[in-house]
Amino acid sequence: MACINNCVIAQGTPIAYLNYALIAAIALSAIALIFFHRKISMKWNLLLKAVLLTSIFSFLITLYISSGGHDGGVFNAAHTIILFLILVFFATSYIFTPFIAQIGLRRHVDKKIERMLSEEAAKLGIKAPGLYLFEDANKSAFVVSALRKTIFISTGMIENFGNDEIRIVLMHELLHLKSGFFSAKRFLHSIRAGFFGLLPVQLEELDTIEEMRLDNELMREGLDIKKIRSKL
Repeated sequence: MACINNCVIAQGTPIAYLNYALIAAIALSAIALIFFHRKISMKWNLLLKAVLLTSIFSFLITLYISSGGHDGGVFNAAHTIILFLILVFFATSYIFTPFIAQIGLRRHVDKKIERMLSEEAAKLGIKAPGLYLFEDANKSAFVVSALRKTIFISTGMIENFGNDEIRIVLMHELLHLKSGFFSAKRFLHSIRAGFFGLLPVQLEELDTIEEMRLDNELMREGLDIKKIRSKL
């Protein structure tokens, strides 16, 4: 209890009030998710989860900063270890994710697709990311953002889609990279993963909302993304 008191309360008025506010945000968002998640919209569910995870992360940071002036204890060690794990995972995701994603995949080279990617990136005004074509009969495409942003596309998709459809797929993945929402998604997933998934907070709304938003953006440009999804 002495460690809790030193970390949370006895740090001067500004830090103490910040800790109180973060504890309140954690408690209120957790209560709302437990009792009302089925009664509120998907966007409100996502907002509450974002508040919960961000508040936990911020609280751990303030605890770490304020714990330097007293001897260690169980509470101090616990929150320091948790914060360390979250930060390690977050840093790892920015540096090594493209390399991890390539494990077990056999690369395929296609200069035409690389040229398409460069052209579509130029249209959006962003730097062309890396492209990793991998041999797989399944039709799949996804994007990984780290120090080296990379789009992964399977040969199954290349073989079964026409050039115009591939361009739409590339544009969809590029829009992920251009989106600030994509960065927020990675941030929240990293916090949750730092707890080894022990926090019972599912983030499926992140993917659903972003996919809907990007699909609508493509359809406003006259691109038939629904036809492509029907072929997956």
